[in-house]
Amino acid sequence: MPRNPFEVFGLTPDLVAELSERELHGVLKSMYRALQKTFHPDVVRGRKKKPPEGESNESRAVELNLALEALDLDRDPAGFRKMRKLYVARRPAAAYRASLMLREELKNREAREDRLAQNYLDYLALAALPAKETLESPAAAPLPARGVLLGLSDLAISNNIRQTSWTLGSNYKQISADPEGGISVKHVGRSKFSQANFIHLLGTVGADSLDLVPLLERGPTRSFKSPAPEGSRPRVPVINSLSPENFKRHVLPLIKPALVERAYLFSLNNESFHQTGQVTVEGVIIKIDRRPPAAK
Repeated sequence: MPRNPFEVFGLTPDLVAELSERELHGVLKSMYRALQKTFHPDVVRGRKKKPPEGESNESRAVELNLALEALDLDRDPAGFRKMRKLYVARRPAAAYRASLMLREELKNREAREDRLAQNYLDYLALAALPAKETLESPAAAPLPARGVLLGLSDLAISNNIRQTSWTLGSNYKQISADPEGGISVKHVGRSKFSQANFIHLLGTVGADSLDLVPLLERGPTRSFKSPAPEGSRPRVPVINSLSPENFKRHVLPLIKPALVERAYLFSLNNESFHQTGQVTVEGVIIKIDRRPPAAK
């Protein structure tokens, strides 16, 4: 079965459909001249390069001549339009249009979901954080964190310990919430709690529901000073924060206003959130003591 003349020139049905008749005819003539420089016997005579197996330069040159004659818009516009219509019909029109509509719908849906996520994040920030002008003002956290003592595994320290042979000590820290909701923190390696009213707890996501470490922000690469420990490598420290994009896309659909063990605990830090929009990961909750911290 002879090939459609447009196929001889290597044009796709989509391109043939998109160009106007005059543009398409101009492209055909330009391609004809370029291809004949490759296949015409008078031009290629003496070249060592051989044509593909089963073909000859002469046969390709003849095929190009016949294809251009069949697509002569000036001499036979009806024939040109017929061949064009037949070739464009090879395009899966219905499926093609459906795919375009689906692609546009997905794009619109992603935009709607992004707006919804941003609005929800703004709501959480409004509920948890004071305005920039009154950062010192206390704010009620949208989480039942009253009279509770939390033991957490610091996620960034845990991850960086796994990346080196050094023994850096415990990664255990504690967060205490008094009966009025005031927050204090005993950081890793510290012996006393320090007040942290700038921290406002958001909620938790089960540790089995989310692979969080790859989503965390990372600092500059650090190299070990000489002499370096045997087997050590430069490493990129993980930071206990998430970009707004990663939080909205990966965490926001899963977060719950509850304190549960084996769950990531997220919070907003006044200064860092107002400056960068980043959300803090306090760590993985490994212990919950619901007795009032003052009684301990």
